[in-house]
Amino acid sequence: MNIAIFKKSNYMNKEIEDKLLSLIKKYHHNVNQDKPDVVIFIGGDGTFLRAVQHYLSKLDDIVFIGLNSGHLGFFYDFDLNSVEDMFIQLEENSVQHHKFNLLEANFSYKDSVETIYAVNEIRIENPFSTLISNVYIDGELLELFRGNGLCVSSSLGSTALNRSLGGALIHHDLKLLELSEISSIQNSKFHSLNSSLIIPSKSVITFKGEFFDVVIGFDHLTKKVDDLKQIDISLSNKEVNVLYSKEHTYLKSIRKGFID
Repeated sequence: MNIAIFKKSNYMNKEIEDKLLSLIKKYHHNVNQDKPDVVIFIGGDGTFLRAVQHYLSKLDDIVFIGLNSGHLGFFYDFDLNSVEDMFIQLEENSVQHHKFNLLEANFSYKDSVETIYAVNEIRIENPFSTLISNVYIDGELLELFRGNGLCVSSSLGSTALNRSLGGALIHHDLKLLELSEISSIQNSKFHSLNSSLIIPSKSVITFKGEFFDVVIGFDHLTKKVDDLKQIDISLSNKEVNVLYSKEHTYLKSIRKGFID
């Protein structure tokens, strides 16, 4: 088995990396950063998001498994104290395989189209002036939005920025989209839904307008764009395969992240 190690560089991660390298050798696997079968990511959820983007073109051929180094993580069941147990479960194939669809966004400019992918959410924001956008669901007009921005999250992303916006938590086994508004304007003249909306997985959410000086956020990445006409966001056929421990449950991760 070819294994890649994707990590942040600090002392604790170096300690985990050294232990990983000895266990990879002990269980007769190989380190291969370019063509891995398994990517072991070390850090927090942000490290996982960076790992997915790094190996985006190879997602069909690899699986991800995480080692938590003390950060909040919904994609981690193992840490330094259980790293050998992780290898034992890999050997026994007793780990749980969970496949999650990525979000896909197609950006239409005057003369071109660009496609991006994200794990958690894709959002459009205007930090300089009011963002004005028509919002469509499967081609049908929902609202004319005015405010700071709009966010579309996956079920995985429902526990991320979406939760901070007051959106609902969605069980990770459900394939759904969630649309949330960012600081919408609500008064006697202008008003919008002012609530998160959960949408079937086959739907397409479209933002249409004259978008200048807007910021596009997708997971940990941002880019400033001009002259954007339309964004179409949907669940992609592209999937990421994450391995969890045999004891993993969604409720355990929720308790660990928000309650305990």
